[in-house]
Amino acid sequence: MDNKSFYHYKRNNLKMNWDIINNPWVFELFDMPFINFLNKIKGRKIFDTIMKLRFFITKKPVMPLLEYIVTTRCTMNCKECNTKIPEYNKNNTHSKITTFDEFKKDIDTLLVAVDYIEFFGFVGGEPLLASELDKMIKYAIKQKKIHHIFIATNGTILPNEKLLASLKNKKVSVQLSDYRNVTNIKGNVKVKYDEYKKLLTDNKIQFNNFQEKRGALTWFSMPEIYKDSLDKTKLENQFNNCFASYVHMMCEGVISNCMLATYIQRNLEMTEEMKDELINIRQIESSNYLKQKLIALYSKPYSPFCNYCHFDNIKSGLPCGEQAE
Repeated sequence: MDNKSFYHYKRNNLKMNWDIINNPWVFELFDMPFINFLNKIKGRKIFDTIMKLRFFITKKPVMPLLEYIVTTRCTMNCKECNTKIPEYNKNNTHSKITTFDEFKKDIDTLLVAVDYIEFFGFVGGEPLLASELDKMIKYAIKQKKIHHIFIATNGTILPNEKLLASLKNKKVSVQLSDYRNVTNIKGNVKVKYDEYKKLLTDNKIQFNNFQEKRGALTWFSMPEIYKDSLDKTKLENQFNNCFASYVHMMCEGVISNCMLATYIQRNLEMTEEMKDELINIRQIESSNYLKQKLIALYSKPYSPFCNYCHFDNIKSGLPCGEQAE
């Protein structure tokens, strides 16, 4: 890795670990005494040094946050969904629901190539649509290289007994979205937020109701998505300030830079540069090559997918979970 690439790797990975761990969206999901201690003594430099040393010793990347898309299908159809589910519905480009065997192969392949994964999320769509989600969670818990596990759910499907049992582990937490005020969901789907919260509390399962704690935060609109060729300086600034730049996704074995990159990959025409950035671990035989591809993913000033994102007309204060027609 040359000096320029390492500069970006430090920014996008080594230093990003601290920012992600202290992001309230994930920090409030887990009890992390060591991080609490470092915060008290203002120990970010200590943490950054540890991460740098680990990388030089293991020569493998840490993945700060990886969200595993169990399915892009969802029980809701939110107009400003940050994964653009309404467009999947319109274009019929959904991923299929992942099986346990597929998940196991993906994880076994990935973990050989990384130092560890700090936060591993089961997301959708709505991940509870997967009948084998409990088996996936149990398998993820057994992996020493996966430190924290969460599932992100919209609260429309209550967990069954098998899933509840899998969630009863200190490595696992539930990110429960608050859509209690959404009443016009198609298919007679109902939000079971209060019932869901009680179920988690009664079973002593860790969870975070981020929105309720903050008074049911309103949403902002997603950027317009269309093919463009932006100035490199603008691309880098956009990437550095993007809310999604720290969230890497995996969908049907393909790792991409963010949730919108996953959407673009499945719905729009891509350039060769964009195709090259995608990492299909189901087609990579060498763990060393996979390791190098992952390091390269963190070693860029921006992603070529950033050319599609246009943040000029973002609107704030929108209704939470408003349904698309």
